[in-house]
This record gives sequence, C-alpha cells and structure tokens, in this order.
Amino acid sequence: MRTFNTIKLLSMFGLLLGLSFGNTLLAQDQYKLAGKPELKVKGTSTLHDWEMTSAQAQGKAEMILEGNTLKNVKSASVTLKTQSIKSGTDKMDALAYESLKANKYTDIVFTMTSFRALDNNRALVVGNLTIAGATKPVTFNVETSTKAGVVQMAGEANIKFTDFGIKPPTALLGTVKTGNELKLSFKAGFQQTSSYSKN
Repeated sequence: MRTFNTIKLLSMFGLLLGLSFGNTLLAQDQYKLAGKPELKVKGTSTLHDWEMTSAQAQGKAEMILEGNTLKNVKSASVTLKTQSIKSGTDKMDALAYESLKANKYTDIVFTMTSFRALDNNRALVVGNLTIAGATKPVTFNVETSTKAGVVQMAGEANIKFTDFGIKPPTALLGTVKTGNELKLSFKAGFQQTSSYSKN
C-alpha cells in the first residue's frame, strides 16, 4: 500500500512538472511592427513592368512561440498610408493615387483572419485587405524566422485591380495600359512588447 501511494505521488508530481514546463515553453506574446518594413506592389503595362514600394507602416500582432518556432498567430493587423507608396516617378505616383482615391481613402489596411502553420517555417496567412474603400479576402504565402525576440516574415499574394473596384490605370490618352494583375510582397519584423504564459 505504501509503495502504491509513493508511485501515485510521484506520478502526480511528474504531471504537474510537465504542465509547468509546458506553460513556460509556450508563450503568447504581444508584438509590434519594428524597423522599416518593405512593402511592394508589382504590375505590368503595355510599356514596361513597374513597381511601387513603401517603408512606412504600423502594425501589431499576438503570436504564440515555442522556443524560436512560431506556432500560431492569434491576431494581426497592418496599416500604411496610401500615399506612402512610391514608384520613384511623380507622374506615376499621381496616377496611382488617383486610381486608389488616396485623398478620400488615406489608409490601406490588412487584418488577419486565420493563420495556418506549414512545414519548414512556412505558413498560409488569410486576411481582409482594404484598398480604396473596398475590402476583399487575400491569402499570403509566408516564410517566418525568429531571432533575438524578433519574428521576421516575408510573404506574397496575387490580387487584381478589379477585385477592389479599381479600373486599371491608363496614361498618354489611353495608349499605355496597366495590366489588371498585381503581386503584393512584404518583408517585416515584429518586435516583442510583452509576454505571458499560455494557460
């Protein structure tokens, strides 16, 4: 009987110890967008391919890490000013801002709705993207890494102007036409701001 009680106590102790380690290793953390993110939109035209870039954005996320491995993202959102996107050419910028109705819709916003971790530090991130006042679901293929408390993400998604009710821009009296398909890409780092153990 004494031996049975000893084994029972040891089993309970082991279970509690395991739960304690589990809570320590699995943390649900608050993060904010840090440094200068690289946000790009690429497209085509009848004249040449083009690219516009922004390095100005604000964002936050709630993530779950196990060691240095990103296990889940509970929530995330990123906002950038529409007129922060630059091509390097004033005329092209003006044409883009007119198409995006930048004076009326000053922000472009992405709000994550789901995160699915895949193998080899890859993930599928689905969310609602709002451009020019229209909101549509978008899926990003994302690669992640973690170093010194910073979660790095890089991803791509394909969209169309017409998805957001935008007519592809034209120039030179319609002789230069922009293609409807666009590729969005980003590289961004999220810095930890607070942490608490996940129960």
